[in-house]
Amino acid sequence: MKSLIFFSFIFFGINLYAQVNFDDFFFDKSMRLDYTIGGTGNETTVYFNKLKEEPFWGGSKKNLIDKFNFGYYRILVFDSAGTKLIYSRGFSDLYVEWKDTEEAKQTSRSFYESVQIPFPKNDIVIKIEMRDKQNVFNTVFEIPINPGSVSIIKDKQTKYKIQKLQNNGDSHNKLDIVIIPDGYTESELEKFHADCNRFISYFFEVEPFKTYRNNVNFWAVDAFSEESGTDIPTQNIWKNTVLNTHFNTFGHERYLTTQDIETVRNLAAYVPYDQIYILVNTEKYGGGGIYNCYNLCSADNEYSGRVFTHEFGHAFAALADEYEYGYGKAEDLYDMSVEPWQVNITNLVDFDSKWKKSVDKNTPVPTPDTPKFAEKLGAFEGAGYVKKGIYRPMHDCKMRSNSNDKFCPVCYKTVLEMLLFYSE
Repeated sequence: MKSLIFFSFIFFGINLYAQVNFDDFFFDKSMRLDYTIGGTGNETTVYFNKLKEEPFWGGSKKNLIDKFNFGYYRILVFDSAGTKLIYSRGFSDLYVEWKDTEEAKQTSRSFYESVQIPFPKNDIVIKIEMRDKQNVFNTVFEIPINPGSVSIIKDKQTKYKIQKLQNNGDSHNKLDIVIIPDGYTESELEKFHADCNRFISYFFEVEPFKTYRNNVNFWAVDAFSEESGTDIPTQNIWKNTVLNTHFNTFGHERYLTTQDIETVRNLAAYVPYDQIYILVNTEKYGGGGIYNCYNLCSADNEYSGRVFTHEFGHAFAALADEYEYGYGKAEDLYDMSVEPWQVNITNLVDFDSKWKKSVDKNTPVPTPDTPKFAEKLGAFEGAGYVKKGIYRPMHDCKMRSNSNDKFCPVCYKTVLEMLLFYSE
């Protein structure tokens, strides 16, 4: 078994940077694979739902093979023989977060999910692999696909208008971000446009986005809701909105998400996109970000500007939260025999693979969280939701608190590399 795992790792590693010619394998549009994933804390099953053709491919035509190895999952697209890797991306979802909840210990549950790839010219094989706590990827779903099949849905969408808010050129070599409203009624669309422009301004106040502004396009889809606001279950507030967003996800008061992935993807498909940002019409503090799935943020809280880019750090660059959140022991969430995969946290098991080489030789590791080292790169205990055993790069960072509006050097480097990957 170990030999098979090793071979799989080597095979994927060989192909990791071997980019392919887009036009040899793909048309300039997208294929969307929708599926249901479910199970318990100990087992997972994936069921095919449908395939859908979408009119735009917003991603890079150059960087088709993922080089980051981030996320709790990865989608791998092979040629019809199943031997040549022609597309890959890492991603995450709500289901993998649910697996760590108390509910998952008592019952099974399913979640609707969706992934997008460039539309293939010929038969392909898609695999979805899931990372376990030992950082080993295992196949949870595999399907051969004939792109000429009559079962592929080709519905046209014309209900809503679109806005191009920031136009810096061809989507294939820009990072395209689509902003979708939730809880804005048709009469509130002018507010939505003003909010979009306000948040775009927030976005470009933060590095590296400020310096690389010309690498980014922003779009908006004018999808209106029947009612204004969002669901706040703890206050018994329930709203009829287009994306069905809600606070109190998995019992966390400020965790703002949606499980209506199908509608999210349907609306995003109005434009070419790399990242989806859902702007929720509420004053309540909160947000959420899931790697290569979606970002969410409340529009009118005093901290919303900083939350906007914090959540983008999650969904765009797979950055971990660097604060504690009620877990006393790292063992509650992590296998402490292996290094966490997220680039901005460590348990020091393999610190050499993280930012150790950038730490000054006079800075102790672990690093005392004292004023002396407040501006130093080190290994500060308390991150990844736990107080002990997990370490962060600096005393403070955008991924730790709202008092800091800068990414630390480790996070900055990752965000910049990802931005260049999408806009090359």
